[in-house]
Amino acid sequence: MTLPGTTASETTTPETTTPDLDPVAQARALTSTDRAPRAERDRLRQGRLDELVRHARDRSPFYRKRLRPSSGPVDLTSLPTVDKATLMAHFDDVVCDGRLRRDEALEYLAAGSGEPYLGEYRVMSTSGSSGSPGLFVYDRAGWAGYLTQFLRVIGFTGHPPWERPGERVAVVSALDLRHASSQVAMACAQLGLIQPRPLPVTLPLERIVAGLNEYRPDVLHAYASYAALLADEQLAGRLRIAPHTVTSSSELLTADMAARVEAAFGVPAYDFYATTEGLWAVQCSEHAGFHVLEDHVVVENVDADGRPVPDGEPGARVLLTNLFNRVQPLIRYELPDVVTMDRGPCPCGRTLRRFRSVAGRFDDVLRLDGVEVHPLQFAALAADPGVREFQVRQQGRGLVLRTVPADGVAVADIAGRLREHVGAALRGLGIADPQVTIEACTGLERSAGGKLQLVVADPRLRPG
Repeated sequence: MTLPGTTASETTTPETTTPDLDPVAQARALTSTDRAPRAERDRLRQGRLDELVRHARDRSPFYRKRLRPSSGPVDLTSLPTVDKATLMAHFDDVVCDGRLRRDEALEYLAAGSGEPYLGEYRVMSTSGSSGSPGLFVYDRAGWAGYLTQFLRVIGFTGHPPWERPGERVAVVSALDLRHASSQVAMACAQLGLIQPRPLPVTLPLERIVAGLNEYRPDVLHAYASYAALLADEQLAGRLRIAPHTVTSSSELLTADMAARVEAAFGVPAYDFYATTEGLWAVQCSEHAGFHVLEDHVVVENVDADGRPVPDGEPGARVLLTNLFNRVQPLIRYELPDVVTMDRGPCPCGRTLRRFRSVAGRFDDVLRLDGVEVHPLQFAALAADPGVREFQVRQQGRGLVLRTVPADGVAVADIAGRLREHVGAALRGLGIADPQVTIEACTGLERSAGGKLQLVVADPRLRPG
């Protein structure tokens, strides 16, 4: 037996109209399994894991050397982990189609043709905001799985896109076909599900506001930091839109940012945990954490030494096993994200495991006087009415708060309370005499993909 949406086909399977290549049919089917007994889902997921590992061992030279044959169910914890740097260094051996070559795929991306690579593959790159750019490839079935997860994620908001085809969706993120957000929007438009209006975050804010006012989107999707900026514009009266759904991804959305979005638009912000490698978890209407989309991924929460972390405690990174990408297998793939797992029941009734919280990248965790300081310790800054945007930069044992003030506010007028907010939080963690400097900025630098890193640790002092 296989999971809904599972395919046991090889990477060269031709595109057909079978259900496993129809993301809408897959998403519809999976919405009915969210409340299934956990034992049933675990059994089905184990079967798909066994198929993935056999496929990777048979078709990938890289995994053939790393994975031993097994006659029984795969014990995932016995398999080695892999990080992005290793995956990229061995790209040509990792992939399961010998025609795929990293250098040639990068040339294809640079050309920007928009056509499937080698007639059948989707190729995407990461922005490198984590310090290590990546290159990821999907075959037709794998890409259908990615789109299925996206449609399912939107369904968690209560507005499944297959029930409201043709809605206007504004996407405020990276406008680059090398990135997943652009390719997903384009694919959903081709399916007739949405009318996307991409607005790249590299545009001046006033142009994005004007574009949104003109388009009047039904759905607004934005990076978390930009969703908070647009909330300020709406509250100030310069932005005048009434979306029934607001979603965010790709950055840390703090509780205060989410509160600003809800105050501005009258609807809650649905955050989801997504990367170019896949969409992994999403908030439900209860906003009681992030439901892991377990039909398509196995998640392990581990500490800095790779040991399992008990539910209820934060880890140092997560290990992801992507169950739907067969051309570039990701088995126990490391992402440096700090999450806390929760097995308790959700009020929404879904039986999917949850991240109780997602606290940002482990690389963003600061170490001050031997104490680890997570990015969420600075979340109160987002609630300050005098702050439009901020970034925390560590310099030795001191912190610099790079601050973009709200309209009509001088940084000198708010510096004292910002310094006190941060100082109190740090003293509460046991850090004596925290050194906090306020720096006024007219804007903050974003990555090539348009993302804003909330906390920048001093690389000489990173924990671990």
